[in-house]
Amino acid sequence: MDATPKMQGQPVSKRRLVMQLMALFLFVIICGDLAAAKVMTFGGGYSQICKMALFLVVFCRLAWQIFKRTFRFRDYFIYFALVVAFCICSDWFV
Repeated sequence: MDATPKMQGQPVSKRRLVMQLMALFLFVIICGDLAAAKVMTFGGGYSQICKMALFLVVFCRLAWQIFKRTFRFRDYFIYFALVVAFCICSDWFV
């Protein structure tokens, strides 16, 4: 017999899942709007492509975490801040 305890997934309540999906929706609304904004200068299109790529990668990562039940709000706020900061900086320096 194996004496080590097995890691079992904890059931996620529907309320917690709804909060996670609402957080993902808020991420899509705010960061998606920032990422889709095109700067009307020379090189603004490249800036928009980079912002949308980062936004899509982070969105897929957060959706995967919700799907696999490993979502943590600490990670969510870090990703949220990184995407917002990247979008603002890329618009500023173009």
